Amino acid sequence: MRWTPKKTKYNDSWDFDDDDYYGYGGSGRYSSYTWKPSLWTNYSYGGFTTEQDDNSKLFVKDPLTYITPTKSDIKIKASVWNENSVNTIKELARVCYFKMIDERDFISEKYLDYDSLSEQDQVDYNHKRELYDSIFDTFIPGNTPLEQAIAIFRQIGGASDSKYTEQGDKDMDMQSTLNFDRQTYCDPNINEQLDFNELSKNRKMDILNKVSIVGELGDQFKVEKEIDEKIVSNSDQYAKKIMRDYAQFSQIDLYQKMFPNFRTKFLTKDLSVNVPVDRKEQKQKIIILLDFSGSMDEQEKQIWVNAILIDRLKYVMNEEAEVYFSYFVHSTKSLNFHHLKNREDVMKFWGWFSNDPNGGTTDIGGIVTYIDNEVKAGRLHNLQDDLSSEKPEILVINDGQDRIGYESLPYKVNAISLMDFSDELKTLCIKTGGKQVQVMWDGTVKAYAEEGITTINEPKKSKTESANF
Repeated sequence: MRWTPKKTKYNDSWDFDDDDYYGYGGSGRYSSYTWKPSLWTNYSYGGFTTEQDDNSKLFVKDPLTYITPTKSDIKIKASVWNENSVNTIKELARVCYFKMIDERDFISEKYLDYDSLSEQDQVDYNHKRELYDSIFDTFIPGNTPLEQAIAIFRQIGGASDSKYTEQGDKDMDMQSTLNFDRQTYCDPNINEQLDFNELSKNRKMDILNKVSIVGELGDQFKVEKEIDEKIVSNSDQYAKKIMRDYAQFSQIDLYQKMFPNFRTKFLTKDLSVNVPVDRKEQKQKIIILLDFSGSMDEQEKQIWVNAILIDRLKYVMNEEAEVYFSYFVHSTKSLNFHHLKNREDVMKFWGWFSNDPNGGTTDIGGIVTYIDNEVKAGRLHNLQDDLSSEKPEILVINDGQDRIGYESLPYKVNAISLMDFSDELKTLCIKTGGKQVQVMWDGTVKAYAEEGITTINEPKKSKTESANF
């Protein structure tokens, strides 16, 4: 008896033995869950007019010329369903719209009479007013008011309901100072990739928020293009160098001869010259292995996956690196490498990439050992690319729920483990001279290496935690 997972653009030919699937601890039956809202708002469904969103208590007035996002809009774009959090995003979206039309009079009429408000309402008023006023003078990423609202909501501590249904908006800090990394949020190579993937398109600001964290994480796995340059007697390539010999006089730029102190500079060889060079560029090669097991089929994990891939692939788009990408599970037969070299390859990649993993168990040790043997043999599974002289680094993206099965690995391995953690994998990465990065549910990111532990990102403590502390 065999079990066949649901088809995707990638794995429509994959089959797994029953034993392999049961070995992961599953029941042997696959079922997919599709979210359905419990309440439809601002829509007509099945011929019935449903209840409208109640926006009467919002602190920010109705702009009239802007349609306030509905609860269902916010659910799709931010995965937030808690009433208070939804209202906060609605208010932020309205303020961002007022910013677009440059109108600072945004407070709802019922909140204008400050003295008539209760003491608690006055405190809330002060906090909201200060935060909302700051929006007008701050760079806010996003192409629409809703996207901008979600970006602000995340930065003040608002979380998705998927893992924090009990917390709601308790962790939001209305006294936060907004500070977005403009370089990351406006990077054209990052933003272009977002529109080619359905999850990235729907959860754009969450992806960008993660990318800004991954940017810091990227320092742990630096991508650097090596340039080997040597002076030759004849070449069509030239480089500016400091003058070393008087015989290079003819290679001086003419404008330097206009210097008042040219003679002194010439005698001291304090001039630049154009010399012929032989220049060779060596792009860094990265093998990315993405866990395709069923435990990766959680939206929060896939948001991190997209953010990590977008960050790595921006170097491919700039042609500073080349990536060999494949999903992996327990069998080497499931490997299928794609060689990404330029912008066109990256766009094609997002066309077939799947955010719906459904494979069986994984075997990191066996896969890495197999890749090492392939590289030594001058090939890479389905590709005939000879990487034996370059020894590319391996980056494993997994969720920590993986079988290693080896006490040592023959290859330098870096790993990013999402939500779940494996001490065994951490030890093996460090033994090979690599690193393991742990991403936790609350957004805490730590890197483990031979030199110790580095905290990349640590969210603010909730009000409850701070009080208990």
